[in-house]
Amino acid sequence: MARRHGPVYWQKHLEAWSQSDLTQEAYCSQNGLSTKSFYRWRRKEKDALSAAGSSLTLVPVSISGPATTGSVVRLHSPGGWRIELPTGSAPWLADVLRQLP
Repeated sequence: MARRHGPVYWQKHLEAWSQSDLTQEAYCSQNGLSTKSFYRWRRKEKDALSAAGSSLTLVPVSISGPATTGSVVRLHSPGGWRIELPTGSAPWLADVLRQLP
């Protein structure tokens, strides 16, 4: 019976392949992977990224409490990116977000 691997396993291989100079076929051959499975997981990743981009929604937020020296505004996404800005940048950030369509 064939061994099944999950999303974490394939995500690591997709990242490693994208950083290599190999074709998908060559990468799969060197790593003992099924090209059919590789293509399927790559499609899943593309579909997930596409769906995430099309469902992006801005939500209202509020800033409360006095800013302290050295404090930052932190923005986190479900996809894993993070932006940190000094609290003095909050008015600028609010203005940028208002300009978005």
